[in-house]
Amino acid sequence: MTLREKQAYFWRMVALLITRATIFGTEIFILEWMRTRQQQEINIARGASKVKKSKHELGLAVDIAFILDVMDDGILNYHPDKYKALGEYWESLDPNNRWGGRFGDNPDTSTIEGWDAGHFEYNG
Repeated sequence: MTLREKQAYFWRMVALLITRATIFGTEIFILEWMRTRQQQEINIARGASKVKKSKHELGLAVDIAFILDVMDDGILNYHPDKYKALGEYWESLDPNNRWGGRFGDNPDTSTIEGWDAGHFEYNG
């Protein structure tokens, strides 16, 4: 499968993810989809990422947030209970899908470094 075919497949799954979020009773918005190499280097330098090559650079990852999770001070709330059902749904769509809520040693806490509940990627 070419990169373009992978992207098209990924985008269709993201559409399903957005639809599922509304079924769960809340709207989501996309924080980031595509990312340049330069932006990834900036993210690494400021400690926002540890990954040298992000799936975002290939258009095969998306970061989302529930609209109701945006607080007045701009901090996002990635509480595990809120994202778990959506993350499990994402994983059920394709065995090559990864949910950021599985990153780190303990997916049941939102405080562990590397845990990224709003991250959804395709590794096919």
